Amino acid sequence: MRTLSKTLFLLACASGVASANAFYLNEHDAKVTGRGGTATATATDPSAIVYNPGGLAVGEGTAISIGASLIAATATYNDPNGGSTDTDGGPAVLPQAMVSHRINDMFAVGLGFHLPFGLAVSWPDSSPQSDVVTKQSLRTYFITPAVGVNLDKQVPGLSIGAGLDLVPATVLLESNLFFGAERGTATLGGTAFGIGGRAGLMYRPETLKQLSVGVSWRSQIDLDVEGTGDFDMAAPYRSQLPPDGDISTTLHLPMSVSGGVAYRPMEQLELELNAVWINWEKFDTIDITLPDGSHNVQPQDYSNTVTLRLGGEYKLPAQKLALRAGYVYDPTPVPSTTISARLPDINRHVVSAGATYKINKSFDASVALLWVTPGSNEASTKDQYMPIYKGTYDVQAFVASLGLIGRFAD
Repeated sequence: MRTLSKTLFLLACASGVASANAFYLNEHDAKVTGRGGTATATATDPSAIVYNPGGLAVGEGTAISIGASLIAATATYNDPNGGSTDTDGGPAVLPQAMVSHRINDMFAVGLGFHLPFGLAVSWPDSSPQSDVVTKQSLRTYFITPAVGVNLDKQVPGLSIGAGLDLVPATVLLESNLFFGAERGTATLGGTAFGIGGRAGLMYRPETLKQLSVGVSWRSQIDLDVEGTGDFDMAAPYRSQLPPDGDISTTLHLPMSVSGGVAYRPMEQLELELNAVWINWEKFDTIDITLPDGSHNVQPQDYSNTVTLRLGGEYKLPAQKLALRAGYVYDPTPVPSTTISARLPDINRHVVSAGATYKINKSFDASVALLWVTPGSNEASTKDQYMPIYKGTYDVQAFVASLGLIGRFAD
């Protein structure tokens, strides 16, 4: 029989959707996606708002960028008895929009909208872990006003920038409850609003114009989630569940630091390497306040990660076409002792390709394809209860991105 303690564990799962690379997204510009997400040392169009505000004041005039990515991720849970279950959710669309404006030789401003933490996972009712999750989602809407300062006259090649992240968010978790053969449901949902910041610098040495370097920082954002829990179960078991009512917890969207270096060995070719550190160890525990005022604390034990990104771009001579490719190694922060169907994450090996076509002097159109190659992660068997469900998770994902940018001289 599943007991109340396992039901309380479900409440801790509600905030788990934010806390793994499985829900950290970097596909916010088709050009950047095509080159493996490398942009820290080179982003000087509106995407600089996201990837490095230090490049915001390098671009000229006014620029508007809009786009979207279609993300199709699949996972399979292979249980120790030889059975397997696939996720049953459909693709998700990730929109983005950004605008930048160069005010004068020194200052630029911008406004961006993107969703860096999000997506969802859905498992069928027949899943062995349906008492952990059947459906969950997290949506974080980053609205980022930013300012850039071009210090070229003071320090040739140097520019800096900063932005403010305003983040409304929603969380939803649905799961099954079991008492013997009797099945019920739990639905947990909430909203939050957080504030954070970002800053960066970019440097293009006057004496070595082929080189550019950049550093970008994004702060931790705390989301104080307030919501409700609804539990449905036939008598007499309903009395063993928490009452319907208010629940709350705090999600910590982790701080990150990105460093990048780009080099142009010839005019048409640019190569870039980025390293991104993410402070996932803030997810050591999750504390849930239940409707009756009691607390449920669950260990997460995540580890900090360093993601490596390598990308390249080649502009065809005398053509209106630029070609891109990239590779990413993205390790999971989720230990084998806490992995579950909520976050079937893996160490990711990612390849990408893309292209941009210059429609005319004002407009460029870009397309990119990205593949998270198939990988596996096995739950730890050292402890009988960490995690509760043993087995192996197989994961892969595909991303298709489209983008349009318009540049207008003042």
